Amino acid sequence: MKLKNIFAHITFAIAALTATGAALASDVGQPCCPFSDSRLKSSPQALSGSTEQLLKLQGLKFTWKETGKQDIGLMAQDVQAVYPELVHEKNEKLTVDYQKLVAPLIESIRELNLRIETLEKAQAKM
Repeated sequence: MKLKNIFAHITFAIAALTATGAALASDVGQPCCPFSDSRLKSSPQALSGSTEQLLKLQGLKFTWKETGKQDIGLMAQDVQAVYPELVHEKNEKLTVDYQKLVAPLIESIRELNLRIETLEKAQAKM
C-alpha cells in the first residue's frame, strides 16, 4: 500500500513539473527549447544515481516577498548544487528549468522500481 502512495506522489510531481516547466520554458529562454529530437543531440549518456541526487533537493512551501503569494517549489541555489545545467540567471536572479527535472524523476522511478522488484523477489522466496 505504501508503494502505491509513493508512486502516486511521484506521478503527481512529474505532472506538476511538466505543467510548470512548460509555462516557464518560454520565459527562461535561450538554453531551453521544447525540441527533444535525438537527431539534434550528440553523446547521450544515461543518468545514474538519480534517486540519490533528487533526495538532495527539498520541496518547499513559501511566500513570494514581492507579492505575498503562497507557492511551492525548490530553491534555485539548491538545484544549482545538484543540477547546475537546470539553473539560469535572468535579471540577476536565478531561475530553474523545472521541465528538465522530469528526466531524473523518471530515472529515479526506474531505480526505485528495481529495488522494489528485488525486495518482492526476496520476499517471495521466504
